[in-house]
Amino acid sequence: MPINDLQQFITLLDSQGELAGISIPTDPVLEIAAITDRVCKSADGGKGLLFETPSGSVFRVATNLFGSRRRVCLALEIERLERLTERMLELLNLIPYPDMARLDSQIATLPAFSRFSPQASSNHDPRLDAMEPPDLRLFPFLQSWPGDGSADGHPRYITLGQVFTRHPDSGEQNCGMYGAQLRGATELAMRWKAGSGAARHLESFRRRGQPMPVAIALGGAPPATFSAMFPLPGNLDEITFAGFLGSAPLETVPCRTVPLQVPAGCEVIIEGYVHPDETVREGPFGNHTGCYSPATVASLMRVTAISHRRNAIIPATVVGPPPMEDCWMAQAWERVLLALLKRLIPGVHELCFPLEWVFHQSAIISLENPNPAMVRETAARLWDTPWFSGSRLLIFVDAEVDISDMRGIAWRAINDCEFIHDCFSDSTGNRLALDATGRRLPRQRIERNDDIYRKIAKRWKEYGLT
Repeated sequence: MPINDLQQFITLLDSQGELAGISIPTDPVLEIAAITDRVCKSADGGKGLLFETPSGSVFRVATNLFGSRRRVCLALEIERLERLTERMLELLNLIPYPDMARLDSQIATLPAFSRFSPQASSNHDPRLDAMEPPDLRLFPFLQSWPGDGSADGHPRYITLGQVFTRHPDSGEQNCGMYGAQLRGATELAMRWKAGSGAARHLESFRRRGQPMPVAIALGGAPPATFSAMFPLPGNLDEITFAGFLGSAPLETVPCRTVPLQVPAGCEVIIEGYVHPDETVREGPFGNHTGCYSPATVASLMRVTAISHRRNAIIPATVVGPPPMEDCWMAQAWERVLLALLKRLIPGVHELCFPLEWVFHQSAIISLENPNPAMVRETAARLWDTPWFSGSRLLIFVDAEVDISDMRGIAWRAINDCEFIHDCFSDSTGNRLALDATGRRLPRQRIERNDDIYRKIAKRWKEYGLT
């Protein structure tokens, strides 16, 4: 049975021993985040958390729901994450000549992909009640770190929302994951990343001199949350991709006050408008670097409607020094991206985003039969993609290497390099790469004698070392 909404997923986690319920009152200001942070640092990501009585709200809060490899697999209804690479390759292999510049349209026109296009309903979601009057302050949105929002005194954020916008001319809809800072009952500060779909849409509305409609969806089918987080190629539709991830098209429903469609089965829908020239100061905000991103200018969203389930559960994530929940979610993107790279760049064998590096677009990449020229060409091609345009460091190794073995990678990064030649940068000097394939160094490798190892295994007790 497919998982159609967040509450079904939480029920599944509970049945699998992957959920811890916290019944005592807990404060959305710092306390829930501190508990979540400690659990995220547990072995294998700890358990998902359901806070049943957050202070000052009748709504529950769920955190760390996707904070382990197993829970990511449960959310996407797969037995192993490698299945994402296999499925994506099956799709991409239908494209004879993949082209980065046209990859979004090449994928979108495939019947094997377009059959997952959302099924749009003309009726509002009957599970949601309109809040009259709308008041964001009634929800237990979190403050994660002491300095969050201190520039303007607004510390709480929506951290796991699917943010929907639409291009005013083409009608093309975008869904991304952006931070939203509470500024009162009906105001949110929205920080778009430059170049993101929402930022491009806002610029189009700016040229028209019109406000941009925005909807923020919380919950719904888990694949929609993952798709909103993924940096998909070009303008590839995120909700169709969510259907592809979940192997079934999503149903969408109309908003009440803005001309946007959002997934059915959500916990909360927040609607409103952003006027292109209306801005506020948002931040600072604690992030994965262990520091605060500085306060900056952000768009002001004026809320026109809020709809919610009567027993709504507010999904939230805490961003901070890894390992955190978003690191595990990024492993799903790693598996999808590997398929894209395999089809776009010959010779790519494997890809690993170490948990501590992932949000700097830095990676370890193994190559089939590499040579120094191939390594440099591959680095240049990766830097030319949107997924590695801001990369701080790429390390290349031979395909025979287990790239998830960080101790082994560290060993090779020192011993298999001649740094004057094997460490190189792009023309700006801002992006570095390291050729740790060892192909430049003509050295004889140590080879293990398997016969002697089998012999000592049989006599191990005789040595008195057990």
